[in-house]
Amino acid sequence: MEFTPTNRKTCSSAFTLPELLVSVALGVILLAAAVTFYGFSMTSFASMTNYSDLTNQSRNASDMISRDVRSATSIASASTNQLVLHVPDGTNVTYTYDVAGGTLTRVKGGDSRTLLKGITSLNFSLYQRQTNPYAAYEVFPTGNAANAKLVGFKWSATRRVVGSLNDSDALEAAIVQMRNE
Repeated sequence: MEFTPTNRKTCSSAFTLPELLVSVALGVILLAAAVTFYGFSMTSFASMTNYSDLTNQSRNASDMISRDVRSATSIASASTNQLVLHVPDGTNVTYTYDVAGGTLTRVKGGDSRTLLKGITSLNFSLYQRQTNPYAAYEVFPTGNAANAKLVGFKWSATRRVVGSLNDSDALEAAIVQMRNE
């Protein structure tokens, strides 16, 4: 017995050239969108990590300076980029801002520690106690370290995300009162 097809039409199961071109073009567009989104996500993640790290280090440096100023018995010397405090255990604590390196360093005894990197500006300032309770502290700058009762510090730090134009910035400012004078 011989079998013969009853439908003599030929089956075409392949794509035509226009269908193939359209599907490849759509695939390339979707792939390009996915790669762009991935790149944007990675840059955003790196920026947020950088910002979080910079803010955390800036806060820790501010806390350490505040703690040392509050516990200091007196101020040995002060300039716009260096602060030397006498602490109750008889040693000095020195905070130094290196303008060229953009770092803030704390030295106590033989222990030296870099607290913050990437500083673009830093300023220490001394203030007297106010004589008028309604006046701001900034009205009473002091001329020397012997009269100082308050220590102010202000810095700006920045970091660049690698390969990007995005910067992370941190600003910190405080006026701290000496309590053990």
